Amino acid sequence: MNKSLSWGGYCFPFLIQNLLCFALLQNAFANEPIPEPLTLKYALSRADLNTSPEIMRYSAQQQLARAEQDMALSELGVFVAINGRLRYVEPSPLLPADRTNDSEITLDISKRLYDFGRSHANIEASKQNLASINALYTDYVSKRMVAILQAYLNVLLADIVYEHANEAMSVDYVALDKMRSRFELKQISDIELLEVENKYRRSRREQIRAISDQRNTRHRLAQLLQANSLPNTLETPDFKQVHFLSIARELPELETLYAIAYEHNPQLVSLAYKKNAMRFSRDAFQAEKYPVISAHLQAAEYGRELGGSDRYQAGIEFKVPLYQAGQENSKIKQASAKLLQIEADALRMRQEIEQQILALWLRISELKQQFTDPDFSIDYRDLYLERSRALYELEVTSDLGDAMVELTQAQLFKAQTVFQLAISWAKLDSLLGKLVNYYE
Repeated sequence: MNKSLSWGGYCFPFLIQNLLCFALLQNAFANEPIPEPLTLKYALSRADLNTSPEIMRYSAQQQLARAEQDMALSELGVFVAINGRLRYVEPSPLLPADRTNDSEITLDISKRLYDFGRSHANIEASKQNLASINALYTDYVSKRMVAILQAYLNVLLADIVYEHANEAMSVDYVALDKMRSRFELKQISDIELLEVENKYRRSRREQIRAISDQRNTRHRLAQLLQANSLPNTLETPDFKQVHFLSIARELPELETLYAIAYEHNPQLVSLAYKKNAMRFSRDAFQAEKYPVISAHLQAAEYGRELGGSDRYQAGIEFKVPLYQAGQENSKIKQASAKLLQIEADALRMRQEIEQQILALWLRISELKQQFTDPDFSIDYRDLYLERSRALYELEVTSDLGDAMVELTQAQLFKAQTVFQLAISWAKLDSLLGKLVNYYE
């Protein structure tokens, strides 16, 4: 590991190899064919892609935490080094030795035996840091799942909005065509014709805006799925068959949701581990005031042997700090301040989570209530559409276009309600630390 992390000759091959692997993986995922039609189940299955920015960030943080843990564990390891020296000397005539080769080579072995808990505290701090990073995995994946769900449903809504805008523009165009005919017959004034023309232009702008929204929402979803393009057809999910995202799911009381979040929210869990890590780091800094006891072994070969040229040595070394210019106290104060900051972050995070849960609880309650409102049903609008068709065929009236627009508006409202409820459920699960497989 030291070779791969150094800036020596081993560094660049290591980096090039990892960059090539990443490029190949990213290209493979990008070129993976998207099924036709695209389903929400398939889209959500790509929430934990290793090549997604969120999971890559998590992996990088995890690797750094593991590297810190390896560094802490190495403090109690065995250190072996070979030290050599090539030296030419002109010996003093007073010495019995007359050889000019004063080279030597030694094999040095050392191991820390006891340091009053410093190494143990550093190891525990690194373990807690790694646990803090691992706790965030659920948060990364669940937030990606929410983003994919929202992007998928935004595409479906954009399609419905386009249908509504297209129908409205068609109705306004027919009305404009009729008004132009009447204008040519001098049956209406130019002001009345201008009013209808302006209405048509507004409808046309809405249609153009709807086309842009279709393109934007599809591009966003393709980015999240890491696909070059999306299929033409997206399957509309039947949330009645997906219990965790449907109206059939029961909404617990607020206190119950708060209790679950306090225990399982990934951000709070991560901060709890981070708090423990800082406590162990503070203990390690306090232990720097105490001695370090190490064992040393040495084997040597000399170009010329003198009185002090020992072939083998073994001993115990004591390193007792007497004065460190206040560095150890400064480290302890910094750790205590960071610990206080983490506690403040945890309190702030807890309050934010409570507020988010409350907002989602109220939103879900409101959306569930909409399902019980009589106006939510589009059945009467279906009847209105059938009645309009019958009257149109009998040439009693010609409001079929208005009826179709009315029906599309009702469908849009219902789709928005169903989709917003599903997104709200997914956001709530994310806050509660639940990594739910909605299609299990």
